[in-house]
Amino acid sequence: MTNITRRRFVQAALLCSAGAAFAQETSGPHAVFPVEPRKRIAVATYPFRAFIIAPGNDDRDPKKAGMDLAQFARSIPEQFAVQGIEPLDSHFPSTEPAAITKLRAAFDAAGVHTVNIPVDVRVDLCGDDPAKRSAGNAIYRRWVDIAVQLGSPSIRVWIPKCLDLSDLARAVQALKPTIDYAASRNVAVNLENDDPVYSSEKRVLAAIQLANSPFLRALPDFGNSLTLGDEHFNAECVKRMFAHAWNISHVKDAESIKGERKTVSLAPLFAIAKAAHFRGYYSMESDSDVDPFVDTKHLIQQTLSLI
Repeated sequence: MTNITRRRFVQAALLCSAGAAFAQETSGPHAVFPVEPRKRIAVATYPFRAFIIAPGNDDRDPKKAGMDLAQFARSIPEQFAVQGIEPLDSHFPSTEPAAITKLRAAFDAAGVHTVNIPVDVRVDLCGDDPAKRSAGNAIYRRWVDIAVQLGSPSIRVWIPKCLDLSDLARAVQALKPTIDYAASRNVAVNLENDDPVYSSEKRVLAAIQLANSPFLRALPDFGNSLTLGDEHFNAECVKRMFAHAWNISHVKDAESIKGERKTVSLAPLFAIAKAAHFRGYYSMESDSDVDPFVDTKHLIQQTLSLI
């Protein structure tokens, strides 16, 4: 038997660890997604923002019956008969590790799992002040850590808002520390086609291509591109987004735009997802000024028939 010194053993272990980390970074994020249709469905907390009690939730309507995030999670299997949740950052009671540990226990007890965390917190990653840039990426790193604590495969952030919108390369470079940190923790960073100026489908995909990282992915929203065009235009945007998606998409069949309710047919959009071999989660995100409880149930039934 060949003798191996302690030093050589440690060196070999370090090389193996580095090799594994490099392999993960080059191959992209890893997760095992469910196959059963109902288990691929999640409920976003955003449509229920008027009901969620949380220190950072400015959309809370005190006239409506309230519940905290843990209570809402418990209601998901009862109300909607699914197990996925997509909790918005402002709906968390706290970002302290102990509070997240408690929240994870509540999710587990309810039989609910986290599919993605949308992070809307304002950060300054493009400014001239290096302290602000560092603080912004530190905030994003904390949300990556929260994703790990909750077992979420991803977070969703925004393309950094630089003064010169045409300098997309600078915005992507500003986000790179967050992408690199997320990669080290096997968490994907998603960009959503949401804002018609800052986060259009075209700009999101250009940012992903500039980053050239398997950990920066697209989050296709079934209706958001209606802000820039008709239903056909929206479907083309969704198609291009799904080509870069990994774990999450948002399902809706209507969008309220300047007081007008614009609708889409879900069948062609699910066909696009299937053609792209999407294996991730479908998160219900009602956003058309209707009862979110009723509309979410409607979207779940439609999803189950088309998934």
